[in-house]
Amino acid sequence: TGFQDYTGKRTDYAAFGVPEYWRFDPSGGQYHDVHLAGDRLVDGAYQPIEIVKLDETHYYGHSDVLGLDLCWEEGLLRLWDPAKERYLNTFDEEVDGRIAAESERDAERSLRTTLESGLDDERRARIAAENRVRELEAELERRQQP
Repeated sequence: TGFQDYTGKRTDYAAFGVPEYWRFDPSGGQYHDVHLAGDRLVDGAYQPIEIVKLDETHYYGHSDVLGLDLCWEEGLLRLWDPAKERYLNTFDEEVDGRIAAESERDAERSLRTTLESGLDDERRARIAAENRVRELEAELERRQQP
């Protein structure tokens, strides 16, 4: 679809007023002529967005619309938030994070249940001990009577 991305789509998107148009090539230039390219709509025509090449495996350009840097990193698309100075999670990272958070919540819930059960056992033991003390006090008092 590389040809379509540079011709029909680009023309249509400009006509629709799409403010930015990005192309990402995970192959590193096999499908498009570059790894990463972006255009910004200026007065009805697309103007290229500067793409910075850090090295052979890292390129990025800034999206004013998103307020993020779009990064080509070893064939992967990453989104960098310059305000927070960190990458946004990928889908897989987000899923893994949610699974880890759910596991942590389950472990905390299990621990809480175990602790509550232990407290219930301790409470029952204390009540039984208090009852036994009362019985023994009553028996002692009975034996001390003339």
